[in-house]
Amino acid sequence: MKPDSIKINIKDLTWDPSIYPRTTKSQQTINAYAEALDIGAQFPPIKIQRVFNYPDTDGNKTTQATITLDGNHRCEAFQEKGIQEISAIEWKDHPLDYEKNKIPLLLESAQSNTIHGDRLTPNDKKRVARDIASTDPECRYTESALAEKLGVSQQTVNAWITDIRARQKTNRDSIIIRLSRLGWTQEKIAETTKMTQGRVAQIINNTSFGKINNLLAQGRDMKYIASHYNMELALAWALRLEGKTDQEKFKELEWGLRTWDQWNFNECDERFGDDWPGRIPAQLVAHTLFYFTKPGDLVLDPMAGGGVVPDVCLAFERKCHAFDLAPSDSRPEIEYHHWNPQKGTWPLVKKPDLIFFDPPYYTKKAKDYKEKAGKATPSISSFTKKEYETFFKDFFNLAHENSRPSTILAFLNADWRDFESTPATEENTDKAITTYDYNRLLSAAGWKITHRIECPLSSERMTGNMVKKMQDRRILGTTTRTLHIAKKKKEAP
Repeated sequence: MKPDSIKINIKDLTWDPSIYPRTTKSQQTINAYAEALDIGAQFPPIKIQRVFNYPDTDGNKTTQATITLDGNHRCEAFQEKGIQEISAIEWKDHPLDYEKNKIPLLLESAQSNTIHGDRLTPNDKKRVARDIASTDPECRYTESALAEKLGVSQQTVNAWITDIRARQKTNRDSIIIRLSRLGWTQEKIAETTKMTQGRVAQIINNTSFGKINNLLAQGRDMKYIASHYNMELALAWALRLEGKTDQEKFKELEWGLRTWDQWNFNECDERFGDDWPGRIPAQLVAHTLFYFTKPGDLVLDPMAGGGVVPDVCLAFERKCHAFDLAPSDSRPEIEYHHWNPQKGTWPLVKKPDLIFFDPPYYTKKAKDYKEKAGKATPSISSFTKKEYETFFKDFFNLAHENSRPSTILAFLNADWRDFESTPATEENTDKAITTYDYNRLLSAAGWKITHRIECPLSSERMTGNMVKKMQDRRILGTTTRTLHIAKKKKEAP
């Protein structure tokens, strides 16, 4: 028996991005629904759910809310036409504990969006599957259960989340080997893994993975080998590549080695790093290590995100200490640290040979990072332009103070202009932050740029319709992303 529909005020509904299975709302769909309303079209009720224990806007208190599970585009269209109420049915006839039911709510929303209306894209489904798998280390939601909800095959779901499941199943021995190869002391590894230092030393000295070459000779692929040894894929590759030269490693990984100062990589290599907002290609990191470090050097990654830098350092036999505002439990090599350069706190004891700094590009990923930050520990993507520039001025000074004369700073960032929906001649330049601003801040902090390497963002994210609209309105987009290589300025004699 279908539940009865009710009328609800649209303003009383909450759109929750973490429950919504799409990356964005589609304005095209909203416009189509609004046009349909003009000719008297009738829409089915939206699906909602009352919840409690819901975080309020500042993330500190909990409250009640009514979440839209299915029908966000309809709500937007109704509002555009000045309609305040909409028909709705409730998924469960009683309020749910939000914190305990995030995954069921997301799955119900995803399933509803696979059977009608503006259906989920394969990328949307993949993101949902990976989000759920990442927060489900006990594997309560099997591949078959996810496949049923998302309307895809079990094999498809398995391909989407294999790396996550492998990382979750990583045994303690491989974690210890990983941390040791990244340069962690046995004392610190013991503290992190809750083991004695003697046991840590025993594992490091006695663990053998000598059968990798035998398995390769049998035709086994690297995913099989990682699963066989119950370790993550990046460590399996590191063991396979051990002792080879950097150039041999590029060849084994099937990465072309760029010889010039333009590194164009359209896709991320999923063998290295997790899905993460603003994830960068592992090939970009590898090229930086190739040209500006040598095996055994220490790399600092101040904002490690999904761990691309430590993964690549592992494969190329560099030491690495990585930090982030929201580290994942499955990545013990990434330690928590909230950067507040004005306080002068520097979490690394040994001075690094290379600092690979890939921060959020101004406000580009503000929504993604907001969920990972708190009121007392804000992400820099929430800063105003003045605050953002002040942060970098202070960080570059702090890095300068805590570096050796030979330390190299590799700073990756992109031009940010207010170009969306704005013709080029009408852009507000006061909102722009570009390469020239970063150059100025680096120089003022005592850094001299020695190389500028262009690493453009992919333009494939732009659809043909988007490009046509931009051309019609003379909107000039940007794919600029630059890797600045800098050294300390020499003091005048």
